Amino acid sequence: MAATHLQDGPSQTTDGQARLRVEVYDTLAAAKGYSTVAAQAVWHGVSRSTMFRLRGGDMPSLSTALRIAADLGVAVEVIWERVPA
Repeated sequence: MAATHLQDGPSQTTDGQARLRVEVYDTLAAAKGYSTVAAQAVWHGVSRSTMFRLRGGDMPSLSTALRIAADLGVAVEVIWERVPA
């Protein structure tokens, strides 16, 4: 089976979902100087619409979740919470 590359889209196989902890994220991002969604999107290398979807509760791809956590300098669990399916 050939691997597919999904960029900034939701994970296709999971036993639950991950949701951005917006309040925690906003505090950390603002401390680094990124207070607007547009600036955050550029910083993380995602589209502005993707950033709005993530903030609205959409589940990120694993690579996007890890990249955003790394950009903030925190463990992925700090800004993403697991939500049962």
